[in-house]
Amino acid sequence: MTDPNTAENPAARHARLAPVDTAADALFVYGTLRFDRILTALLGRVPPGAPATAPGWRTAALAGRPYPGLVPSSGHTAAGLLLTGLSRAEWRALDDFEDDAYELRRLAAEREPAAEREPAAERAPAAEQGPPAERGRTEGSRSAPGRIWTYVWAAPDQVAAEDWSADVFAARRLEGYAARLEAAAARHRGGRPERG
Repeated sequence: MTDPNTAENPAARHARLAPVDTAADALFVYGTLRFDRILTALLGRVPPGAPATAPGWRTAALAGRPYPGLVPSSGHTAAGLLLTGLSRAEWRALDDFEDDAYELRRLAAEREPAAEREPAAERAPAAEQGPPAERGRTEGSRSAPGRIWTYVWAAPDQVAAEDWSADVFAARRLEGYAARLEAAAARHRGGRPERG
């Protein structure tokens, strides 16, 4: 939910985006935002993205929530996507989607080598697996993003011991979750869709 003190003040609501260069920076997404249908409900399109990993982090299940939180975890690696080419309005829409239990932080993520994602009508991410033996950094690539940002979970009392699974979400929750976002987007064109 949006903080009532910032809900009516867009400048305060988007203050955490102040250090982001929306023209050059990338967003690492690791949960429901990895699904084309969710991105389309929120943004009206699927932005360019590439598979990536974040060493030292895990995609944790959250108590009573269908979506995950990224939490620090030595020895783990979180899988996700690097979204690039986001407009300022799209950064704001995604920031609105992430409630106050998330903090926007810079991240050292690694792009999977030669793995540019092509949008599909509907596709679930591959099962959460460990990282491949070789990974490529985004530096040196013609399409390399500037800094990489992500939303990390900031409420440790709600973090579950188990990891969140994109495959389980796709099989059990995607349809209903996406339908709620699509309905909210249709009702509130220009407003903040509810997280569901």
